[in-house]
Amino acid sequence: MFCVAIQEDSSHIKAVASGRANLADLCGMADLVARVASMNGHRRALFDLLAVEPDITFSEHLNFGVHFASALKQLERVASVVSERERKGTSEKTAQKQGLNFRTFTDVDQARDWLHI
Repeated sequence: MFCVAIQEDSSHIKAVASGRANLADLCGMADLVARVASMNGHRRALFDLLAVEPDITFSEHLNFGVHFASALKQLERVASVVSERERKGTSEKTAQKQGLNFRTFTDVDQARDWLHI
């Protein structure tokens, strides 16, 4: 089961996800965060994906990066946190090439610090 919880504060929206995720799950998560951020006026987002087990191919990583950038293009800054073993950089680089101000981290505190620079 793939689960996403949304937390909001005055500075950003945070999505905490867990479980096994395919491309549709990850794109749906991005769409959910984009919608909530837009409706509530958030300009920054943090994705905590430490407990996610992605089940996607290299090509799907590329597709996710494109979708992620498109869905979140209205945001000023987006950070994600993944486990060290899941840190590939493919989705991150693709989203950045699409114009999203996005970085991936393996530490939540570092991601939060970058988000608020």
